[in-house]
Amino acid sequence: LGREYMYRGRWDDCIRTLKKHLAMPTAVWRDERAASMRYIARSYWEKGEAGQARDWYLRAITEAPHLREPYMDLAMMLYERGEWEGVLYFTACALAITVRPRSYICEAAAWGSLPHDLRSMAFYNMGAWAEALSEVRQAVELEPENQRLRNNLALIEQQVQDAG
Repeated sequence: LGREYMYRGRWDDCIRTLKKHLAMPTAVWRDERAASMRYIARSYWEKGEAGQARDWYLRAITEAPHLREPYMDLAMMLYERGEWEGVLYFTACALAITVRPRSYICEAAAWGSLPHDLRSMAFYNMGAWAEALSEVRQAVELEPENQRLRNNLALIEQQVQDAG
């Protein structure tokens, strides 16, 4: 129910419902608890409460450090804030997880091009052209049909060429 509230933009209902879920004595599956924490975080983010969102993402990471999704959610939030070092840190944490759990909690984006895509944009914004190029190449390798990624690749290749 809390997840559905989130999808419908009912942020306060989502937060209230999922906090009740986390308080239940039977809510012990760490992956699902982390998902609830991520949805709470996303709701706080949508309400404009970045500090609360960050804290809940960190709680989700602590709850299930074996999942990429909480790291990627926090990296995405930091990307939207232009906090490039944080993007690099949390995407690196996500990429260090190499075994994809077989669970409905797993989301395709965390296991696709997104980690490398965010890293390439963070490196680019920090002026680290070679690193940005390496990351965008990996993103394109994972999602070769993505025109935006291919455009970014061309842009960064030109930047590296101009700088070199």
